Amino acid sequence: MQHCCYTILVILLLQTQLVCAQGSGRRVKLIHTDELRFDKALVDAQRLLGNVHLELEGTSFYCDSAYLYSNDDFDAFSNIRILEASGSTVNSDFLHFDKVRNTAVLTGNVVLRDRDMTLTCSELTYLVKEEIARYVTGGRIVSSTNKNTLTSRNGTYNGKTEVFNFKRDVVLINPSYKVRTDTMQYRSVSEVTTFLGPTSIDGDSVSIYCENGYYDSRKDESRFGKNAWVRDRTTILNGDSLYYNGKLGFGEVFRNVQIRDTTQTFEIWGDYGKHLESNELSFVTGHALLLEVMDSDTLFMHADTLKSLPDEQHNQIVYAYHGVRIFKNDLQGVCDSVVYLQSDNLLWMYRSPIVWSAQNQVTGDTLKLGLSNQALDKAWVMGNAFIVSDAEANDSIQGPEIRFNQIKGKMATASFVNSELESVWVDGNGELVYYPTDDKEGAPKPMGTNQGECSSILIRFNGGELSSLRMDGQPKSVFKSNRFAGTEPLLLRDFKWLRDQRPRSRYDIFLK
Repeated sequence: MQHCCYTILVILLLQTQLVCAQGSGRRVKLIHTDELRFDKALVDAQRLLGNVHLELEGTSFYCDSAYLYSNDDFDAFSNIRILEASGSTVNSDFLHFDKVRNTAVLTGNVVLRDRDMTLTCSELTYLVKEEIARYVTGGRIVSSTNKNTLTSRNGTYNGKTEVFNFKRDVVLINPSYKVRTDTMQYRSVSEVTTFLGPTSIDGDSVSIYCENGYYDSRKDESRFGKNAWVRDRTTILNGDSLYYNGKLGFGEVFRNVQIRDTTQTFEIWGDYGKHLESNELSFVTGHALLLEVMDSDTLFMHADTLKSLPDEQHNQIVYAYHGVRIFKNDLQGVCDSVVYLQSDNLLWMYRSPIVWSAQNQVTGDTLKLGLSNQALDKAWVMGNAFIVSDAEANDSIQGPEIRFNQIKGKMATASFVNSELESVWVDGNGELVYYPTDDKEGAPKPMGTNQGECSSILIRFNGGELSSLRMDGQPKSVFKSNRFAGTEPLLLRDFKWLRDQRPRSRYDIFLK
């Protein structure tokens, strides 16, 4: 009987001490416990046993048992549950609460639930008042709404703002894509993810890389910067910054743009570009440049705007318009607009086109160039065909530009071998001025002037020299030796020598 009374007295004294402490400013409140004990020899704390409920400024702590220390710190054991006024909960096997730091450290099967989000980890530091949770030993987050699963080495969650921050080995898995990054922030309210380090995103048909940017999962749109690129089935987009809309299948690239066709051997560069997945259309402006790799040579084509889309066989059709300039080691050209058919290696040139190959200049209303074995094979001139070459020049030596071989007509077809003119067929109103040479004594010497006109002309060349000539349809031809030809050059009507417009290197194509 005496022992029972002593036990009741101790409990009453402890409860009195707790109430007094609460009255003196302690914030931890004991709401309920099945049993309260105190044995200083065992532990210098109040021992709360069975269905323990503590409260701190609106935050409730539940557990099977706890030690409540005189400085308001406490340890909680087994079936721990923290319930916030916002409705979020945290469960674990063990908890230590530090009043000064207002921090709870939870270990063992830690689970934090907030709305549709569930965080699991082995150890969690929880700032009670701020509702901020941190883990540094690895964590896993699952969202039931958007089916996202995220793992990372380090993570922080702010329950008030519902913002996550993750670092080290961050992996986000969604049914439609997978994200790997070093540093990431996620706002669950807006479902916007921000990337702050090297990041790769792999979807069913699209892969993305960047080193900073954001992704809005509701709108399925992204903005990426620093070494950003997007790759779909056939195309890679690179640039300083990039916008991509997955719902629309639409991408934009800004500054230092590169669009590469993974099925072909060409690239398009520029200052601004866009790409549509629906028809695989690519569009570039601002210092726009196409590079077509051709074995040991490369075709460079510049225009104000370049547009590329595939045909039914997935061969690219490239449209270049306004201020087109072309450079290849054995071929140069200028015009207003171009259509390039990769499937047939055909290049159509429109509006004041000019083409140079070796010492030959070709002009007309419209030109169609055929490439074979990566070199100029044929040129079809449609309307006002005019072919000119310096009569006293060769591939390595520029002539004095006084006498010019000239072929003129309505239409013309020129054939080339290793970029050297092999034959010319002129149809309609054919005219000819040619300076034959005599090379029997070494260096070629001009013999005179040959001028003719007829309905059509077929000329064949050998080593750059005329080897045969056939004129059909009331031909007229006059040859004058040097003695009678005079010193004035003979020029056909509408003759133009446009050497100053010829690009001499890949860099000249940007000069106008």
